[in-house]
Amino acid sequence: MKHNIFLYTALLACLSCSTKQKVTVEYKDYRPLNMSSFITLQKNILLDTPTEEKRTIEDFLHIGRLLFAQDKLYVMDDRGNKILMFDDEGKFLKSIGGAAGEVSGNRLKIQDAALDAQSQKLYAYCSTTCQIMVFDLDLNVEKTIPMVTPFLEIGLDGNCLYAIRTSLKRDGCELVVFDKNRLEDAPSVLWKQTGIPYGKQTPGETFILPGKSLSPSEDGTYASLPQSNRICQIRNGKITATYNLDFGGQAPQSASYNIYNICASDSFLIFNTDSSKSWFILNRKTGKCIVDENLRNDVCLGQNSRLIPVQGKDNGLAYDMPAVAVSQTLQHLKKHKEEFEQFGQMKLYRPYLPFLEKDIAPQDNPMLYLWEIR
Repeated sequence: MKHNIFLYTALLACLSCSTKQKVTVEYKDYRPLNMSSFITLQKNILLDTPTEEKRTIEDFLHIGRLLFAQDKLYVMDDRGNKILMFDDEGKFLKSIGGAAGEVSGNRLKIQDAALDAQSQKLYAYCSTTCQIMVFDLDLNVEKTIPMVTPFLEIGLDGNCLYAIRTSLKRDGCELVVFDKNRLEDAPSVLWKQTGIPYGKQTPGETFILPGKSLSPSEDGTYASLPQSNRICQIRNGKITATYNLDFGGQAPQSASYNIYNICASDSFLIFNTDSSKSWFILNRKTGKCIVDENLRNDVCLGQNSRLIPVQGKDNGLAYDMPAVAVSQTLQHLKKHKEEFEQFGQMKLYRPYLPFLEKDIAPQDNPMLYLWEIR
């Protein structure tokens, strides 16, 4: 009883100190919005095909997260339940998890991962063994911590480890916070959303979510829970800001939306929902949020409506393109290069030029587009 009172008190304290903002979503269907008005292209990375297995593009369609540290890129592969490590140019180095990885005889299925910027460690949650695993940046396991309840997502911010899980009464889902250095202790509940439980919670029963609802960022961690219409900013274990979104009566009519893949800067929050195949762009200074079905990429060719959360790059945002689409673009560029140069149309093709002489086969892993949110 005392423990429940403590959690309830902590929840009230966190909510009372946060700022709340109501945001109305505006649906644009006239002049297209240019991507260059709020993001800047930083880099393209063509990922190698992992050498230890035969993989096709169909096997690598769902990148959950990108984590950057010490000139290395870690890809959270939700389909394969593993972490793939590349150098910053896309050369494959190593992987952990999936059907091949084993620790103490148990198969590793990595449900989620987060970067600890303080200690330069990688924290991963393994669903088959219901434990947090701490790796160095070469993906060597340093320690494992058994957890009492299974998680769906994790995130790190300073000394806080956040997790999304089904509530203990199984009447909804909740966002909890642990002391990173005392993961064996019971967590505090920051936010609970009643309703449909957030997926399977039996250890070993992993599945692919539409996106990530917990996104560590430069200025804290952003989170949303299913059917909540709310985004919370969390810092040092407390909710510091809340954005309550009013999606109006746009089709499909729904009182609640699921918000995923939140990418943040001081000026914008950009995210996906299950209601639209487009980006939602929330201007944090004006409090306005728009979704533009005609979003126009005026910086380079190629666009994916599904965002990928990025940790380890300030104001980071990413999406991926299938290698077959990139290959077709390069063939088109080679054929018409002189014509494009003559009419000054090379601007949109510049991101592809470093790959012009490479043989990009359709079965290769995707091209990553890395952006900085303004």
